[in-house]
Amino acid sequence: MNSAAEAVKRGGVIVYPTDTVYGIGCDPFKIEAVERVIHAKRREKKPAPVLVSDFDQLHEVAVPTEEELEAAIRLWPGAVTIVMAKKPELPELVTAGEKTVGVRMPAHVVPLLIMQKAHRPLVGTSANISDEPSATTIDQIPSSVLEKVDVVVDAGRTHHLLPSTVVKIQDGQVVVLREGVLSREEIEKRIGLR
Repeated sequence: MNSAAEAVKRGGVIVYPTDTVYGIGCDPFKIEAVERVIHAKRREKKPAPVLVSDFDQLHEVAVPTEEELEAAIRLWPGAVTIVMAKKPELPELVTAGEKTVGVRMPAHVVPLLIMQKAHRPLVGTSANISDEPSATTIDQIPSSVLEKVDVVVDAGRTHHLLPSTVVKIQDGQVVVLREGVLSREEIEKRIGLR
């Protein structure tokens, strides 16, 4: 994990496990690294989520409302990505020009340690070709993706077979933007909307 953290600090690209699927990522503030991630995934004009290891890192990339922050406190670490206003300093390349960013704190020791050691958040997009199935093991990641990264962290099969659930918290309601590991009902229960 030290080599992965060092790669992130140097502006490199890594593949790493999460609690959902394998991710490909980099420091979201290093434009050339973000471009390499986009190129590896053959991803065009789609926003990439950002992973954080703590709430200080959340505030580096986003400007959460009180409602979003309360939801994050109750849901993280876990398999829920919350869409919130991005910090102006976060490169638009990460968000595909959107004024929002999806942020998540994974419930997996590997990315958390990498981010803590690097003192940086991570682009947290799935390690696959865009719109292809996500990988839950290194073997499932296309070689064309693996060839374009600096460090691969293999920790075996991930905990879930689905990606994170992507939500927006709006006027006290949970709006599901992408179905994933947790249902809307489970999310509402955890944040006290039931």
